[in-house]
Amino acid sequence: MISHSPMHSSPAGEALGELIHKARHQDDLARLWAEAAGIADGSLPALLRLSDRLAERASDDDELRAGLETWLRRHRHRQPPPETRNTIGGSASLHGPTLQVGSLHGGVHLHSEPPAPSPVPLVPRQLRPAPAHFTNRSSELRELHRIADDPRERGPALAVVSGPGGVGKTALALKWLHEVADRYPDGQLYADLSEGPEGEPALPGPVLEGFLRALGLEADRIPLRAQEAAGLFRSVTADARIAVLMDNAVSAAQVRALLPSSASSLVVVTTRWRLGGLIADGARFVPVAPLPQRDGTRMLASTVGERRAAAEADALAGLVGLCAGLPLALSIAAARLVMRPEWPIARVVRELKDEQRRLQALAVEEVSVMSVFDVSYEGLPPEEARAYRRAGLHPGPEFSGQAAAAMLQSPVRHTTELLERLVDASILEVRGPDRYGFHDLVRLHARQRAESEDAAEVRDGVLRRLMEHYLAFAAAADRVVTPLEWSLGGPVRPAAQDPPPAFESGREALEAMEAELPNLMAVLRAGHEHRFDALVWQLAEAMWSLFLHRKHFSDWIAAYRLGVESSARCGHPAARSRMHHHLGFAFHNLSRSDEALEQGLASLDAAREAGHGQAEAEALGLVGMAHRTQRRFDEAAEVLRQAVALDHEAGRVRAEALGRRRLGQNFLAAQRFDEAIEELDEGRLLARSLQDEKVTAMTTVWLADALTRAGRPGEAVEFIRGAWSMLAESGSSQYRAQASMVWGEAAEALEDLTAARDLFRKSKALYVEAGAPDLERVNGGIARVDARLTEQRTSRRDGSQGPLDE
Repeated sequence: MISHSPMHSSPAGEALGELIHKARHQDDLARLWAEAAGIADGSLPALLRLSDRLAERASDDDELRAGLETWLRRHRHRQPPPETRNTIGGSASLHGPTLQVGSLHGGVHLHSEPPAPSPVPLVPRQLRPAPAHFTNRSSELRELHRIADDPRERGPALAVVSGPGGVGKTALALKWLHEVADRYPDGQLYADLSEGPEGEPALPGPVLEGFLRALGLEADRIPLRAQEAAGLFRSVTADARIAVLMDNAVSAAQVRALLPSSASSLVVVTTRWRLGGLIADGARFVPVAPLPQRDGTRMLASTVGERRAAAEADALAGLVGLCAGLPLALSIAAARLVMRPEWPIARVVRELKDEQRRLQALAVEEVSVMSVFDVSYEGLPPEEARAYRRAGLHPGPEFSGQAAAAMLQSPVRHTTELLERLVDASILEVRGPDRYGFHDLVRLHARQRAESEDAAEVRDGVLRRLMEHYLAFAAAADRVVTPLEWSLGGPVRPAAQDPPPAFESGREALEAMEAELPNLMAVLRAGHEHRFDALVWQLAEAMWSLFLHRKHFSDWIAAYRLGVESSARCGHPAARSRMHHHLGFAFHNLSRSDEALEQGLASLDAAREAGHGQAEAEALGLVGMAHRTQRRFDEAAEVLRQAVALDHEAGRVRAEALGRRRLGQNFLAAQRFDEAIEELDEGRLLARSLQDEKVTAMTTVWLADALTRAGRPGEAVEFIRGAWSMLAESGSSQYRAQASMVWGEAAEALEDLTAARDLFRKSKALYVEAGAPDLERVNGGIARVDARLTEQRTSRRDGSQGPLDE
């Protein structure tokens, strides 16, 4: 039985004793254990000698050897200088430290110099300084603090800071690590794990060697094998309180090999990739996004100077927008302005507005946004790189998996897997369920890569398939919203291998089209620019029900102006007639009657050129409505009757119902109420025979309007109630606004002023929601009813005070 020795009474002895205790089961170390038991009171020099011998004997035990080396590194510098104790007699005279060695003869001179003290190991502080112009990131900093503060039983606190290149991941990590440096007194280690010039990730062996050397180990004690070096690093850091920054990590395995073992340590990893594999190691994730406008403005102002920023506040805001809140881009732009104090901020803004030059302009000395994005792109496998380039050609702000599948000519499921890998690489963002989008500058980079690596016919093919996808989508939605609306475009073949979505209701279809409106407009413009004219006018035609029900007037006008030009370029007069008609209808809704009439007449000419009777009747309807707005009621009635006759002769029942409604509205405006009621009722019955609820409901609304004006408000209310239930699911704010207004006027005529007031107010809110410009009629109703209600309240109040006055 081996007993503990007195050396355990000193801290150094206790530590060495624990190591010897770990090794005592080995026969060749048992004798050393017995020898250690005889070292009195943990004498440090003796302990040091013993530890050296133990290290020699433990060469095959990595953990024991590492522990002994750590013990030696910590305690060797505490060894006191050797003492000299000598006595001397006779006539000899000695100077300096002496040593008695027996009898001395002759003139002997002994000199002794104290040994040089062992150097105190340096505590590694490898982090770069914190960024000078750090802005905001308060929520990310709070999350990092929470990660470090959470108690752990084993392993380091592990924070993974992820985001696209140039977003400020390293700046955030440095800012925070400098803030908490005093919590990690044993040092700060740094390693850049990014890919080398040949595309290979940093290997763990050289990184571990650097870590161990920084912690004081001599090179000849560091194992050559990475696995052994990792074990030694874990042993050395077993009780250490260190912070480690691993920058630009590429994989979870790369990080895992470099983790220290101490639960009192901290590791921060920055990466462009979603390293989900580190969840098993207790990782917590801190995503970093571009700066919002306000914080980007603050960052620029702190660099270029508050006075200069205030003098050109609008230009500064524009600069933040062009840099899309990317801190690297903002820093480069600010650096250019600082180096050129004579430049106005607006000059840099003008340079960056050119999309073809923006990425090249965002460079200063050896730092550029382009090079940062190049690193991300060049690390992608070929299939993902191809998906990146193709997705960069999408002209809209975001896209669905199905749109991407059309661009890639790939099934949606496989395409979604590719997109998710781009998300994992932090070069594509998730914007919602099945919605993806690029940061603005990344999109420019992807597009430029496509332009440099893919032939023009390949890029044109991507855009054509994308237009076919959106045309199939819009046409499918349009058929659900207005299933009986006629169309010039033929059957639409989806570009993707998967069919377009099915819609359960008109409201759902309208909402889906409205969500895609920015993409639809972007694709229209791109198709017009590339002269895909047939696809342009067909897509514009398929968007008709969206504009008719949800307005969006600026996009409405822009879409059909593109449609007019494209249909003219491809020599399709019937399509040109429809485009002029749909454009003129927008002007009619905006009460711009001169422009509506101009488009109506152009539509009529093109329809007659094409010999297309249905387009001709449609154009006549627009001309008649424009005349009505201009109060030229007789001219309006003449052309509207022509339209009704054309549709009646051709058996176009729905078109005839619409024509009779417009004719009735014209008679109503001319105060020819009986004729109005006759035409509107006939139109209502025709629409009802087709079970077209929207046309039936809106014709009924205007019939109720005619009945109220003819002095029959009770009948009007009965009709309007039936129409309201049909319009509730129409998805059109304007239709419901018109119904509420007409109902309010009927209630006013019936002296139900409170109901009238509520209906007028509801009507106004719906008109505002629809973007209607002319609120004169509904505002007049509100004013009338409010005045009468105020008058009634005043009369009651005055009447109740009469007896009191007496």
